[in-house]
Amino acid sequence: MNEKNTQKLYQDFPVLYRDARPGVEDSCVQWGFSCGDGWYKLIRKLSAAIEAEAKKLGLDTQSEEWPRALQVKEKFGTLRFYVVTPADSSESQSEGVGVESVGGVVSIRPIARVQSIRELVSQAEATSAEICETCGAPGSLNTDGGWWRTTCGHCDAKRNEEVGEA
Repeated sequence: MNEKNTQKLYQDFPVLYRDARPGVEDSCVQWGFSCGDGWYKLIRKLSAAIEAEAKKLGLDTQSEEWPRALQVKEKFGTLRFYVVTPADSSESQSEGVGVESVGGVVSIRPIARVQSIRELVSQAEATSAEICETCGAPGSLNTDGGWWRTTCGHCDAKRNEEVGEA
């Protein structure tokens, strides 16, 4: 994501992206968003929804209870938004890590312990498969050529032309 969009998200959601500074060892968000600008609006909407849900749950913005984004990136052609939240007292609490299996590759990822926030993240990640990562137009997940990416027809054709896959 370009620097202007990155800084706007950091500015508008400073507590969610509080680790966006050098030297925070357990967070990759300090290096920005590892995805295209086409997902900017989706990430912005998700960030606002996470903060609204945290407020609804009565979490304190000045405490470690407030959700904390660890990494935002593209993986297997769709958005991955890694966020940690405090453990809640409900039965829906998870251990804070999840296992995902895509295309035969299994990986462990941090997930929100608060189910309502975890659901917001899952919904945004699923929606990203319908939004061109490059330009934000309606798109689809493509797995041709060994690369997974979500693009619109125009951006996919442009990319194929640039790499000589006409």
